[in-house]
Amino acid sequence: MATSTSSSPPALPLAPPPPPRSRSRLPFPPHPPPQPAATAVHGTAPHPRLPPRTADPRAAHAVAVKSGAAALPDARLANAVMCGYLRAGRLDDARGVFDRMPARDAASYSALISGHARLGSPASAAEALFRRMRLAGLAPTEYTFVGLLTACIRRGNPRLGTQVHALAAKYPCCCCGGSLLVANALLGMYVKCGRFEDAMRVFDGMEGRDVSSWNTVLSGLVELGRYEEAFELFEDMRAGGIAADRFSLSALLTAAAEGFGLPEGAAVHALSLKSGLEVDLSVGNALIGFYAEHGDSVEDVVGVFQRMLVKDVISWTGLLNGYMEFGLVDTALAVFDRMPERNFVTYNAVLTGFCLNKEGVRVTFAKKAGLRGLGLFRQMLENGLEMSDVTVTGVLNACAIVADRKMSEQVHTFVIKCGCGSSPWIDAGLIDMCIKCGRSGDARLLFEHWRHPESFHIAWNSLLLASFRDGEYEKAFSIFLQKFRSSDVQFIDEFMLSTVLGVCGALGFAELGKEMHSFAAKSGHLHACGVGNAIISMYGKCGQLENAVNFFQQMPHRDLVSWNALITAHLLHRQGDEILDIWSQMERLVIKPDSITFLLIVSACSYTSSDSVDKCMKLFHYMSSKYNIEPAMEHFAAFVYVLGCWDRFDEAEQFIGSMPFKPGALVWRSLLESCSKRSNMTMRRRAMNHLLALEPQDPSTYVLASNLLSESARWHCSENTRQEMREKGIHKIPARSWTFHNNTVHSFFARDRLHPQSKDIYAGLDVLTLECMKAGYEPDTTFVLHDVEEHQKRHFLMYHSAKLAATYGLLMSGPGQSVNVVKNIRMCGDCHSFMKHASAATGKEISVRDSSGFHIFRGGVCSCRE
Repeated sequence: MATSTSSSPPALPLAPPPPPRSRSRLPFPPHPPPQPAATAVHGTAPHPRLPPRTADPRAAHAVAVKSGAAALPDARLANAVMCGYLRAGRLDDARGVFDRMPARDAASYSALISGHARLGSPASAAEALFRRMRLAGLAPTEYTFVGLLTACIRRGNPRLGTQVHALAAKYPCCCCGGSLLVANALLGMYVKCGRFEDAMRVFDGMEGRDVSSWNTVLSGLVELGRYEEAFELFEDMRAGGIAADRFSLSALLTAAAEGFGLPEGAAVHALSLKSGLEVDLSVGNALIGFYAEHGDSVEDVVGVFQRMLVKDVISWTGLLNGYMEFGLVDTALAVFDRMPERNFVTYNAVLTGFCLNKEGVRVTFAKKAGLRGLGLFRQMLENGLEMSDVTVTGVLNACAIVADRKMSEQVHTFVIKCGCGSSPWIDAGLIDMCIKCGRSGDARLLFEHWRHPESFHIAWNSLLLASFRDGEYEKAFSIFLQKFRSSDVQFIDEFMLSTVLGVCGALGFAELGKEMHSFAAKSGHLHACGVGNAIISMYGKCGQLENAVNFFQQMPHRDLVSWNALITAHLLHRQGDEILDIWSQMERLVIKPDSITFLLIVSACSYTSSDSVDKCMKLFHYMSSKYNIEPAMEHFAAFVYVLGCWDRFDEAEQFIGSMPFKPGALVWRSLLESCSKRSNMTMRRRAMNHLLALEPQDPSTYVLASNLLSESARWHCSENTRQEMREKGIHKIPARSWTFHNNTVHSFFARDRLHPQSKDIYAGLDVLTLECMKAGYEPDTTFVLHDVEEHQKRHFLMYHSAKLAATYGLLMSGPGQSVNVVKNIRMCGDCHSFMKHASAATGKEISVRDSSGFHIFRGGVCSCRE
């Protein structure tokens, strides 16, 4: 006989939430204590002539046949035999009993209709049985309607469900006011079939409601993302004297995780403790999932896990996922090794966790995480585990992290062979993988045949980034602006908006960045913390520090990324003292820093108004002693640069010698750059020798070595170094500068004449150079590191890319407008001197952002004070 079922909310997703917030290392919980044997559940006593329910239903059937009871006109015993087969999942045997029954009653039809619905038969099978029942002149009961509605729920058939509702209304005892079972089934049918307003009309018309009624509507609100209404409904439920059960609490935890956060989730947790439901398996699993996403630390996850009396594979997977969320990869793997049971979701959690923990200041760790993910995928294949879309997407992400072209081709081939393609998210992952593995052409071919509107924005976003990465700025911006200004803005979500803002910042495209800021405000995306952080970063990188600071102060919600973006903006303008003030503010507000925060703060000590080495050393030790963050190679390199900037080279060498691991190329490069600022030739040679030994294939290392030899007038050795580069096929990154006019990128290389207005630019630069020389500018030919005549050196200097870009900007800018130039490498000393005199001669502000930060030239003075 069919029974009412409460609609349980979907389980909390195991996919990883935002980046790690805590790095506290905890041992994973011990094995759970042995559980007592389960006691028998007492229910209705079985028929005295039939074996217990747990026995083989065929034995019960044999007893009934031998006794002759199965042939009696009374159908009760035959119904019991049929129900036994249905409980055992033997639908064909149950149907055989039904077909051989000499007499059938309404219970016979109702039981078989419910059995068809429960065991996944098409809704048409239940519908056909119901028609036979009506032809036999039998009146449907409430269990008949429940069985039919269950079939509609499982098959998503609202048309049939509406017809059943209309028929039930003709039977007062079975309608919403007369039968709670039918009313609850109708609620479930309308909610599951996406007709929530119809469900609410049924709910409002019910004379009596039980916890199942409330849970069905509650879970429907959560599925629709109406989280605030879900909590309001729960308050009405409690006011009506209905006690929450495990389904209620699980739904509320989902609402708290998706729509609110820690305070609401903690309140639901408190309610579960008060009602004694915290130890319930489903509630415990939901709490683990909630705290993995919103907990202050991994202790919240571990605490719930340890208090659970019974644990299943979902519990263990949730614990593993929690460790991954907080960056404790090794501990998560230890949990994985000790799990009593695993399924493909467990493997997916580990695979996704590797991808989640690729971030940070160590690129090598990211690649290692990707390789571990690929190794886990191979293990899944060897164990014959089920492959889901999440699995395939995870392995595509892992391959993209590794960025190995050959490996990506192998994974791509596997995806095609196993038939996993043509899924919206897998196809988007394929495009992203191809781009990150150097296969932009393959990615564009995939996009040409795109047919997934729901993931279009992801694929399009990946291609946009690829165009920027490949230097195709004009093409990328042309495509974007064409779509954006055609009013087809539905493809712009929060993620894409953040990406475009990030690219605007990287290129210094302030005009489009402001336009995107306005669009975010109009479209309602401004409330998203990620978009707000991208706006701060964009303004900072475009030289508009005041706008970045003002927007930060107006943000209603800030996270650590917001503070890091603000610090980065000040760092680009070399405002070390202001950054230390921000750090003091963070300490007062008890904001937990991460490794990136410390990298920025340590770097800021190079730009303070007075020697801040001692403060920097104190900060460096705070990382591990106070915040439990182990310094990486990047932090040591930043501190070495600080020591060099304050002319403490002996201390820098001692510091390098005391490092807990072998100094990498980054450390020696930092020392070399700080030496260059102080013209310490002896130290520069020493640092260069170490750098050449560590990075013999890096083009920038060869260029540095060649330049160093040229500065020492060792022209022959310098030329040999450049010849070695050519023989090995190593090419230096060409110096490039660009500026923006009329939403178009105008890019320049040294001495190139590719720009359509090159004649005007060169003529204007010649005139400007003469004006600057009248004001005292003298070309510094020491920056020409080639053994050529003096007049040739002057020619090389005159047409550097930064000068060409600045001249074009001065020609195109109107009265009162500033000129903004972005350069991909550090600006040379001669260009720096030229820009000072040009700002004085033209009376205009010239802003140049190079690899070291901003240089704002006003009236013959630069903001960098060099």
